[in-house]
Amino acid sequence: MDYLLDLVLQYPLIKLKAIEKSDKVLIRGKMLVKNKDIFIALKQTAIINGRSKYKLIKLDEDFNESTAIQIKQILEKESFQNVLEVLNKIHKHLETEKPLINLENHCEIYRKVIHEYSEFTKFFLHLKTSKLLQDLSAITASITDSNYREHSVKITVDFTQKTSDIFEISEFDLPQRIQDTFKPNENLIVLFDQFLARIERLQPYFDLMEEFDRNTTVLDPEKPKRSDSHRRIWLGENISTIITIDPYNVFQRPNFKFLGPEYLVESYSNHLNNNLGNWVCQENIFQGILDLLGLEDFPKRPTTKNQHNLLVDYGECSICFSLRLNEKLPEVICTNKRCEKFYHNECLYGWFVASNAKIVFNAISGNCPNCEKTISCPVLE
Repeated sequence: MDYLLDLVLQYPLIKLKAIEKSDKVLIRGKMLVKNKDIFIALKQTAIINGRSKYKLIKLDEDFNESTAIQIKQILEKESFQNVLEVLNKIHKHLETEKPLINLENHCEIYRKVIHEYSEFTKFFLHLKTSKLLQDLSAITASITDSNYREHSVKITVDFTQKTSDIFEISEFDLPQRIQDTFKPNENLIVLFDQFLARIERLQPYFDLMEEFDRNTTVLDPEKPKRSDSHRRIWLGENISTIITIDPYNVFQRPNFKFLGPEYLVESYSNHLNNNLGNWVCQENIFQGILDLLGLEDFPKRPTTKNQHNLLVDYGECSICFSLRLNEKLPEVICTNKRCEKFYHNECLYGWFVASNAKIVFNAISGNCPNCEKTISCPVLE
């Protein structure tokens, strides 16, 4: 067993494991070949006159099939005194088979990244935070806009050398349009300037969404991000509206979708239809939205108490007994005034499918799980 010390020194990542109910071993791990760790797995198949036979179980995918076949042939022809001997034999063969790995030289990119980052921090003196990762793979920065909102961005470095535009904005919290994607650039200052210009352009949008968050009861998103251009707003018991804003044209009339029983939706829909002609581009967009809906202010949802004894809290799905499913709120409300239970589309669709409900075009109809009156939901793919 004197070879074991040499085995550990030469192949520290190779492990030996005894095969159950046998005196043979399984050999697996990595050996260093031409500056790269190569995985290999062998199985001891026989011991004849103190010498062992081995079988190749697996070879690293970096090698083609012909190399694996050659090693299998070597193992079939020869026997070995110990594990170290067979590994040395395979290692020697792989050294001849595997061409020398050409390690990519990123020195020029490293120099450029360091230079660009240095110029970047000198140019933008009002940065709140900035950091160049230790491996030079990315830059993170944050800045405060004219209304004291903080915006963060992550810029990654492309080391593939396919183009000179090595800097690319990869993470940010802004609404995005296909035609307005940030294009990679070789100049860090120019790229960050594009980000700042986008922030400045979106100031009216930020103002409006913050006004929604301050002055309405927002049901969804639960924790709004700046990239969320919609708000589901509580209008009363069993009725809400989803207001979707065009971030890049906030003065355009927003899109409204009402959720609730038909008799409740009808009143708001009538107000909206009657006031559409009065919409004009104006500075106070929030007031314009109130005027469209025929409201002086958005109603605030009262905080309910002593609900811990209820099976289902207000707004929760009456099938899964939860408020959110896959980050979505219930969208279907029973039209029966004595019921008006909430359901997720997914829950109600599954309920209908299980009961062989009737499908007509893109909708499926069945009995409400609570009151058994007819309700419907969209057919889900």
